[in-house]
Amino acid sequence: MDYILLDTCIVVHILRNNDYSKKCKEAIEKFSENPTIILSVVSKAELESLSKQQKWGEPRLKALSLILNEATFIDIENTDENLITAYSNIDTFSKRKGNDKYGNVLNDSAKTMHKNDLWIAATASTLNIPLLTTDGDFDHLNGTFLNVIKVI
Repeated sequence: MDYILLDTCIVVHILRNNDYSKKCKEAIEKFSENPTIILSVVSKAELESLSKQQKWGEPRLKALSLILNEATFIDIENTDENLITAYSNIDTFSKRKGNDKYGNVLNDSAKTMHKNDLWIAATASTLNIPLLTTDGDFDHLNGTFLNVIKVI
């Protein structure tokens, strides 16, 4: 079975139902014919917040509900030492104060990651599954802590 973690932005783009949403869907299909979609509970909360802030209408809320009903969610648990360690290691590495899993320090300047993105990255890293995204927030982690698949 093939697992893939979707960044929040992927779900948002799919819900827009435009040309870019087609690219996101194609990236998922290219990854696997029938992947198991994984979402961090952080993404679920971000999506719920966006739906309220932007006052999404019934059609978009129904489409969101379909996506959420088919996804498998990973919660943040205080007893999940692997997830906590991954978060800590990714945050430390991103700030150029620690090494990646190969012992390397970040080549570029320090990267400021939003806390929700840290949880999403830690989830993909802990599960050892690819992260599908449209933005560059995870670029510096690709090939170090996780495999980033970027829709351009």
